[in-house]
Amino acid sequence: MAKGWRSLLEEESEHQWMAIAGFFVFILLGALAIQGTSSLPGVDYRSNGLEAVDGRVLDIVYGDSDAYTAMVLGDDGGMIFHYDGKGDIRDIGSDYDDVLGMTFMTQLHDGSIAVSPMNNTLEVIHVNDDSAQRTIVPLVSGGDSFDILDLAEQPKGDGYNWLMVTDEGDTSSLRGFGAVNAPLLPAQAAFGSATLTAAMVNSGGIDWNMVEALDDDSWIAVGTMANVFGADENSPATPLKHPVIGFISWSAGPTSPMLTSIEELDKGEIHSLVQLDNGTLLAAGTDSAVHISKDGITTAIDVSSESATLDEKGAVWMFGSQGSTSVVRIVDGVAEKMPLALPLPLTVEISGVSNDVIYAHGIDFQGEPGTYSIDTLAIGSIESGRGFLNFAFVTIASVVMSVMLWTAIKRMRQNQ
Repeated sequence: MAKGWRSLLEEESEHQWMAIAGFFVFILLGALAIQGTSSLPGVDYRSNGLEAVDGRVLDIVYGDSDAYTAMVLGDDGGMIFHYDGKGDIRDIGSDYDDVLGMTFMTQLHDGSIAVSPMNNTLEVIHVNDDSAQRTIVPLVSGGDSFDILDLAEQPKGDGYNWLMVTDEGDTSSLRGFGAVNAPLLPAQAAFGSATLTAAMVNSGGIDWNMVEALDDDSWIAVGTMANVFGADENSPATPLKHPVIGFISWSAGPTSPMLTSIEELDKGEIHSLVQLDNGTLLAAGTDSAVHISKDGITTAIDVSSESATLDEKGAVWMFGSQGSTSVVRIVDGVAEKMPLALPLPLTVEISGVSNDVIYAHGIDFQGEPGTYSIDTLAIGSIESGRGFLNFAFVTIASVVMSVMLWTAIKRMRQNQ
């Protein structure tokens, strides 16, 4: 090809212009071809919840090497199991009376999973230990009875502080527990000196449901708050509820957590608190998202979603409603729509990442569980259609430009 192109360039002037025009046509056709293959590559869909155990995935925590711990609703009810990534499955929820009553699974610093099987109790499942040992942590505070709705962990010195969202019966609140020593085994050394605080007293009528660590002694909790100035049109006596982001201050010790400020959003529901690689947070919601910096500055992001997760390169992936024609990827605060070749086939309920693959679990149009996956390494790779065209386009263009440059230099030397 290079020889023929060089011969054409060495012809008379009109042939040279024809060659240049042909090159520009090649550029335009290449651009159209690349644009035509712009849909997201590396996408797969299977009509079951998980490869190891089928069922509706209610919650899942991914570990290393394709390992995960999952809460699944199957034909026989709720169950919790751990898959080690090598084909071995351990049922770790058979001893719990009410698996479906558990509202969270939090992965701790050593890979263990924290759950709350009953009131006033945390249980740490050491899933990375060969025997899957469990540590029961009773939480006693002056006879108070409370349910634990969520838990977040924050490093503090040589240990860790835990902050919990609690259901206190008539209201929800937050309680601290710390400092927890590392490692978590043996249990007496880890939890023996940790102190449980009383409930936060200034909740302000907010129904808290989720918490995450932000910076030293500062935390973010989210929930909903009734708007006393508005009511549902269909039920005038029912106040409208809107999402609230609360800024919480608490360090290890007997002092209760304190709500320092709140930020109210107009509508929607916050479904995910994603901790980014730089320590900041992204509160993703069904109407919009909010970025929260370490110093508490919030920035609204006009992206709605049903689920959000952080990949292993630090990008946030946000899935919309069933039938969406794109997913949104946020990199360094910049949102990019990633077109899908086919509409999203399921309502995503929970998502996570393992070995650079995003897994989104949910329910399809028939109400059956399904799993949608995206290989993040396939984007722009030569194996994808767009990656191959990019490679071919750059290669051919480089050859053509090199021949044109070589011919121009040769002509200049001949004219001297």
